[in-house]
Amino acid sequence: MEVVLKRTEGYGLTADIEVDGQALVVVDRVSTSDSAVAPGPIDRPHFEVVALEFESWERAFEDNAAGEKRLQHLWGWRYLGFGELVSIEADRVAIDLGVMTLQLRFEGADRDWLGEYVAIPIERVVLSQDGGGR
Repeated sequence: MEVVLKRTEGYGLTADIEVDGQALVVVDRVSTSDSAVAPGPIDRPHFEVVALEFESWERAFEDNAAGEKRLQHLWGWRYLGFGELVSIEADRVAIDLGVMTLQLRFEGADRDWLGEYVAIPIERVVLSQDGGGR
């Protein structure tokens, strides 16, 4: 996965990035409170996603009946994520959105749903780095 920082307002603020060519608006946790990171490639990118509660699993399935994998930007840091359930644990699911795979804390997912497609509302995507450093 290639992640390129295009512009940032600084730590904890809005950053424009590209992930494998797809433009995203994220929260910058790569910069420090003293200094914004210069535009360019980000080594060891890590994404944390804060998902909003959704109406129901049934609605999540219905909203992605087409079987899409993508992030649809709504406004600010908000997205609607369309993807495939690729892992289901007791309190965690992994959803492949095409551009990234999200690990989300969700309870009540049935293992029989593995391979099903869902749509989930996302409050924000946070970009940081594994191990620090660019």
